[in-house]
Amino acid sequence: MITNVRRAILLLLFLAVTLFGAAAYQLSPLNVTYDPTGAESAKVYTIVNDSDSPIAIEVRAVKRSIDIDGNEYNEDVPQYFSIQPNKMIIRPDSTQLVRVQYRGPSTVTKELSFRIISEQIPMPSGASEQEAGQMISFLFVYSTSAYVKPSRVVESVTGTALLNDEGKLEIVLENTGSVHQMLNSVSIAVSGDSGGCYTLTEEELAPVSGQNLLTDSRLRTIIDVPEELADSTAYTVSLTYDFSY
Repeated sequence: MITNVRRAILLLLFLAVTLFGAAAYQLSPLNVTYDPTGAESAKVYTIVNDSDSPIAIEVRAVKRSIDIDGNEYNEDVPQYFSIQPNKMIIRPDSTQLVRVQYRGPSTVTKELSFRIISEQIPMPSGASEQEAGQMISFLFVYSTSAYVKPSRVVESVTGTALLNDEGKLEIVLENTGSVHQMLNSVSIAVSGDSGGCYTLTEEELAPVSGQNLLTDSRLRTIIDVPEELADSTAYTVSLTYDFSY
């Protein structure tokens, strides 16, 4: 009985891996910086269908924004990019090149953040039932990072701290520079006007550590007021992190 169950599980795993591989494809590059004008305002993406079935792909651009808790929101912005082709069918073991041209404002004072999204879509009605069913079962999406370079690179992240309505210490990091910042190996220390100083633990840093802080965006972490700052009413935040644009 155990042997039969084990065989059934192995068979299911085999089928899952087989179908997964059959429907998969590859997209590159995954991270691109565009110039607002000139030759570098256009990039070429490569889509490789390394499966044994044709696939249908749609490519589109969305604008990125994040809220103070690190949740990302996307907005369709077809006016910012020309994508050729934006819909395609790629034959098995074939490669498709996609040209993406930035068409937004030519003067960029602060970096613009986007995603170029490649999404597998169901095959057209003319496809065989087997191929169409396979595409519907496994539709893969690549969400790549795309930035439009500002005229001047300024790296600046500032921190503030205050007591929130619940009596907890809310520490907010804000990107006041002109390019995104990856908060790798971040360290935050808070000093109080009573002379105390407290360095946040790894657990307390979790909401901001390693996050991508886009331009004009803020991220926060909320902690209990540490004993070192119990007598303070005003706070100063100092931070370090490991990232260079």
